[in-house]
Amino acid sequence: MAHHHDKNRYALAVGHIAIEWNYLERDLQRLAHSYLNVDEETAARIFAYMGNASRAEITEWLADRYEQDETLKTHILHFIAVFCRLRANRNIVEHGVPALTRDGAFLGEIVKLGRRSGDMPFAASQGTLDTFLKHLRAARDYAIAIQDAQAGQGDAAALVKPAMPKRMKPTAQRTEEG
Repeated sequence: MAHHHDKNRYALAVGHIAIEWNYLERDLQRLAHSYLNVDEETAARIFAYMGNASRAEITEWLADRYEQDETLKTHILHFIAVFCRLRANRNIVEHGVPALTRDGAFLGEIVKLGRRSGDMPFAASQGTLDTFLKHLRAARDYAIAIQDAQAGQGDAAALVKPAMPKRMKPTAQRTEEG
């Protein structure tokens, strides 16, 4: 099979998404760590035994319980909601198989094995992947701004909430819903 520009561009987007996701996971961990009375190594050990959903849940609980600044708390909770939506979309992109022609042209669809329903195709044009990457970067910028506000190096009231990313839906649902 010859290398195809579409396949390479798809692979590059998925690689960038994986890298940005790893940074975003670290940003979430840093937010949670700010409420713990342990060193970074100990916090990293604790979080190593958790999946992303558990990390988001404990961060939400810690912020809800210990954050004194209501504005900052609102931003942290919004960040966690964005993180969870991005996590769901990331799982589709990173764990799905791209629909490719025999020569490697990307057909704009990712097929993910469903737990109960077998293969589930998701519409994922190159533009969708590029938008997803922009949402990841915006979430990272937001997390860093929140961390700055926590450290007294920024104003929580001046933070701007990023829009909630759209949920990727199976192709069948997209055609039924329009």
